[in-house]
Amino acid sequence: MSAERPFYFVVAFWGQEFRRHFLRLCVASLLSPGNLPALTRTRASRFLICTTLEDWAAISADPIFRLLASYTEPVFVELSLPAPDFLAPVLREQFRRTANARGSEALERLRFSPLDVATEEQFVRLQALGREIGVRLTVNHRYALRILFMTAGHKSAACLAHNDGAYGVFLAPDMVLSDGALAHLDRLANQGSKVVLTAACRFSLDECMAAFRERGLMEPGKPLALPARVLVDIAFTNLHPETACFEFESPYFCDTATSAFWKVQGDRGVLLHSFFWAPLLVSYGDIPVHHAGYFDQGGTTDGKYIAMHFNPDRDLTVIVDSDDIFLASFTRKSEYSYAIRTGLLKRWPTIRDTYKTHLIRASLYGPMGDEVKRRLYTVPV
Repeated sequence: MSAERPFYFVVAFWGQEFRRHFLRLCVASLLSPGNLPALTRTRASRFLICTTLEDWAAISADPIFRLLASYTEPVFVELSLPAPDFLAPVLREQFRRTANARGSEALERLRFSPLDVATEEQFVRLQALGREIGVRLTVNHRYALRILFMTAGHKSAACLAHNDGAYGVFLAPDMVLSDGALAHLDRLANQGSKVVLTAACRFSLDECMAAFRERGLMEPGKPLALPARVLVDIAFTNLHPETACFEFESPYFCDTATSAFWKVQGDRGVLLHSFFWAPLLVSYGDIPVHHAGYFDQGGTTDGKYIAMHFNPDRDLTVIVDSDDIFLASFTRKSEYSYAIRTGLLKRWPTIRDTYKTHLIRASLYGPMGDEVKRRLYTVPV
């Protein structure tokens, strides 16, 4: 029975900062009364945690992780990969200097974790070594490493979910779900939903966490219960600069125009048209052939991946009301912000709306766009 098919929660992260976010934000919100505790009792679930041995040991010792284990089975999926081509010469030289007795050819048999190559301290060290041997490593390479390990984790977890015919529930360490979100997701699965998509926006990490604490919502080691309207109120009061630039009527409306929102008069909420959709639920039991190789090309679990496996006309369930499910993702204001630009075309009354609409169409039909994103952009949330 589809109602008894398991949920496989999936998350990929590494490093002290993100494991702290995972426990204090993601796990704590999942433990609120309307989330994991509210799942159908006949639906077994597993939590596939794609991380490093060091991070797994650290989170396993935390009391809230033990509370998580009382509702779902945590499963360790180790993040470890062969060296990518752009990094292999530097790592080979590092290996030669530190372990030359084993020979540099052994590098090809070694697998590297994110903590070996992707932390800021390690990457700066590798950059310096690269300069010595004539290999230039840039911030783009560091970002590529993040994507490489994240997609590797998602691939491993997706293959496990497909093999077991489970529902994949894709999460992030620095996000929360509103209280009742999993109960609603459970109902949608029972009703036959194959893919459930929810709009995803960035909100200011530090300011939102401060607001959680000020309202008495966040206490160490305890569930983080966030009623949907409370979470929306806090989140949209503390926008990340990227999200702030999505306000269509603002003179700073972003050039990439990947989302657009309008403020609701007399309310702190918004009406949103989104380019970014998180596949919160993916029914792997309805995928005959899983194209796992897509992840090897740097592919992520967004529109293209969904379109490869499901029919956009009939298989997508879109969350259009935050009262049902609200996902908030948090980032520091200093990270991932677009360049803020204004200008006459964005301010002149007779042409500004036409110009901003042009920016939206350029994004939808540009390299970042795809069939699913173009279709879903028309859906008001």
